[in-house]
Amino acid sequence: MMKQKILAVLTGLCIGVLPLAAGMAAAPVAAEDTTEPVRILAMGDSITDGYINGDNGYRKYFCYEMQQKGFTNFDMVGPKNNWSDSVSYTTSDGVTFQYDPAHAGYSGYAIEKIGSRQGLYETIFDTTYYNNNVTGNMIEAYDPDIVLLQIGTNDLLDNQNAGITDRLEKLVDKLLDSIDSNSMLFVASVPDIDVSVRHDWLWAYQSSGYSYENNPEEFTALVEQSVDNYNASVKELVEKKQAAGARIRFADINSVVDVKTGLKDGVHPNEAGYACMGKYWSEQVSAYLNGTTPTPTPATTTEVTTTTETTTTTAIETTTTSTEATTASSSVSESDTTTSTTETSAQPTWQKGDVTLDGTVNIADSVRLCRYLLGSETISQQAYQYADVYTDSMVNGFDLAALRQMLTNAGGQNQ
Repeated sequence: MMKQKILAVLTGLCIGVLPLAAGMAAAPVAAEDTTEPVRILAMGDSITDGYINGDNGYRKYFCYEMQQKGFTNFDMVGPKNNWSDSVSYTTSDGVTFQYDPAHAGYSGYAIEKIGSRQGLYETIFDTTYYNNNVTGNMIEAYDPDIVLLQIGTNDLLDNQNAGITDRLEKLVDKLLDSIDSNSMLFVASVPDIDVSVRHDWLWAYQSSGYSYENNPEEFTALVEQSVDNYNASVKELVEKKQAAGARIRFADINSVVDVKTGLKDGVHPNEAGYACMGKYWSEQVSAYLNGTTPTPTPATTTEVTTTTETTTTTAIETTTTSTEATTASSSVSESDTTTSTTETSAQPTWQKGDVTLDGTVNIADSVRLCRYLLGSETISQQAYQYADVYTDSMVNGFDLAALRQMLTNAGGQNQ
């Protein structure tokens, strides 16, 4: 299923590349331009559901932001709110837009059934769904190309911190085993909890011998540390799976929802918080569909900030699975990178995207890669290595999309 969509994406990309090679102008072609929509399944708890406002939370803003980026051929899927493909929403600023409300967010659910909480794991895999004449568990029935998973807040509220990462890993492993080999799983951190507002929901911590009334500072620190520990473990889990070759990415939702200005009741986002979430998710998903690395958002750490000086030279960079920028295997140093951006006489070297092996990356490389993917030309093993722009040990339409993005970012300086 996803392979057919990639082929359609590839055809659209090549349509945009070949006229340029002939010196003709061509309109940009979005990486998701395909005859069959990309199926996106948002799953999680009440924050995915959009609790409080009843207007589908971050998901409506995600759809809007994707549309603003030129991505329109996607289908939000899931067993909830799937009665319509399009509903209308008007913002407080008077902007009206249409979005697809389908999802799999369940208010009050934990990672898996624990205590009095129902579990997302059981809901996905131990329940039978019916969708377009397909019967099976949620993944089988809705066959997502992209899964957006955010879960764990209710486990934290109930102080179910023992084994929380193990439960998440069990869910993640099952999802990775169930989705198509070409699909992508995003796993998100969770927003902070404003203890001063919502300590009445944190009774499980009080029953463990802590009291907000007696020592609010100690109680708050305990809850905050629990959230921080969980979010750190989510990131570590994703990195662990990436190292094993899994198609999985980390989404740091915690970094875009401010605990004081982005929450409605101390736990669930307000409209501003949901809007920030939707924008962030659109950046992550659109970057994936385009075969690029999303622009870093403010986070709790300052790691990899030194990469900002070389982000304009993506033609000679690659990305690791942890989304940190690193130099390519051509051993180009940072000083060489600076030289190339100022267009001085740096000696040409092979680099990512240099499919023609002529020491530069330009539209000719896009044409060669396009023709190779369409089967009309062959390339050498060395060229194949540099054609793997997406750095996933495969050469396909994602690499062509990434190469076109490199040329766009470079502003045609190598053409």
